[in-house]
Amino acid sequence: MVAALLAAAIPTAVYSVLIWWLDRYEKEPLWLIVVAFVWGSLPAIGISLLFEIVLEIPLAASPVGPDVAAWGVSPLVEEPIKALALVALFLFMRQEFDGVLDGIVYGSLVGFGFSMTENLLYFLHYPSNLGALFWVRSIFFGLNHAFFTSLVGMALGAVRFRPERALRFSALSIGLAMAILFHALHNFATRFQLPGLFASWLVQSSGVLVVLAIAILAWRNERNWIEQELREEVSEGVLSEEEYAEISEPGLRVRRQFHTLVAEGWGSYRQVRRLHHLATKLAFCKTQLQMADQRHTCDDRDRLRAQIVALRRVMAE
Repeated sequence: MVAALLAAAIPTAVYSVLIWWLDRYEKEPLWLIVVAFVWGSLPAIGISLLFEIVLEIPLAASPVGPDVAAWGVSPLVEEPIKALALVALFLFMRQEFDGVLDGIVYGSLVGFGFSMTENLLYFLHYPSNLGALFWVRSIFFGLNHAFFTSLVGMALGAVRFRPERALRFSALSIGLAMAILFHALHNFATRFQLPGLFASWLVQSSGVLVVLAIAILAWRNERNWIEQELREEVSEGVLSEEEYAEISEPGLRVRRQFHTLVAEGWGSYRQVRRLHHLATKLAFCKTQLQMADQRHTCDDRDRLRAQIVALRRVMAE
């Protein structure tokens, strides 16, 4: 029992920290990260299992046969259910859904939660094969569900600032179709044992690398937002040149926060970290205003500026 829990939880924790680190400028609120992960690990997998049982029984007895039911049902059920969390975030928490990178982060976390619970169920059901299952499910294919669901998040992030409902629905449909397709290909390939597993690993790994490349491009785009939008704040006296450089460069940002923590203590560290966070939020807010995002107003921009000025005043005392 303990070994199964560790085999499921430890790789998931490592993967989740890495995807959290990838969002280097504006970390998503912890509670939203937890919500995305928990949706995948509990409700999504529970609902999926229920629907799969209901659908597989008639399919197994039909001319379609049990083979198609085995590899075709789970993608059609699991991917839409996992995607529900992303749709909810996109509709109701759009101020925390800033684009493609956020979509990848949220989608991956939903997928990690789902795969952790699914792997745990396999480990508990086949304890004598725990070692082999661990390598196959947690290591070689440990990113599969995150990859599938990140395709939906990426599609939604791509139309984050587009007002056309038809375009948003089309993006969601395409992302979901891609997730279902890759999931089904993986399930189908596993029927051919080692050659199929190797082919599936090549396909899924290539897909993960493509998503990672897109995430890096999105991250660079966010850096451009910060550099462009905060330059005005320096000329207006809201930020200093040194602060502008720190906020624009993740390495300098981390170095400043670490130095403050060591030299000045926890309180000063929290102030510096909050300054960096507020300035990043301001840059994103100004970008979204230019894109006619109705979720942000000039009042939001002015409020963030006032908070930065007040915080810098406190830090200077």
